[in-house]
Amino acid sequence: KFLDDGVCVPFLNPCEAQAVLTGKPSISKGYVQAVDNEGNPLCLRCQQPTCQTKQEGKVNAWDSRFCSLKCQEEFWIRSNNNYLRAKVFEVEHGVCQLCNLNAQELFLRLRDAPKSQRKNLLDITWISKLPLEQLNEMIRSPGEGHFWQVDHIKPVSGGGGQCSLDNLQTLCTVCHRERTARQAKERSQGRRQSLASKHGSDITRFLVK
Repeated sequence: KFLDDGVCVPFLNPCEAQAVLTGKPSISKGYVQAVDNEGNPLCLRCQQPTCQTKQEGKVNAWDSRFCSLKCQEEFWIRSNNNYLRAKVFEVEHGVCQLCNLNAQELFLRLRDAPKSQRKNLLDITWISKLPLEQLNEMIRSPGEGHFWQVDHIKPVSGGGGQCSLDNLQTLCTVCHRERTARQAKERSQGRRQSLASKHGSDITRFLVK
């Protein structure tokens, strides 16, 4: 059974967390929620009973969505990219965990500088290694996402997609680009080795016959 109230109320916490960044919070989306045999809502994260009954939940829809603050936090980290980014920012403040570049500070400096000075600001930083097209976009219309990203320490391809904060880190765009390219190369090599191993195994079986 599922709640059929059709309520889609903006959840306060993702918006509060996003407020520490300069972007605007995204519009909340609706979620399908299971209920028990008596119609009481079950936690969106762990499927255990929430503290609110169905009737009480009508007063404040989001109060009936989770059984605890822990479940609430874990759910939003796994399902809302803006919230995830804001939580990582609270801990690492936009500082790259590989090269220690304060990418958030660089973004703010570039954003507030006259356009005529932005190229010079980029030229003296690690960011100048980026392709010309990316650099031009930073100069024309700088945004936080141009300067730093949230990276999965254990790659998504290796099962790190549905993760907690412990598996997330801030990387500047240069380090993120290089790490992504390196991981893609490793995956490609792994596929080739797997195919070579399979081919060798097929030949062995043929010779045995």
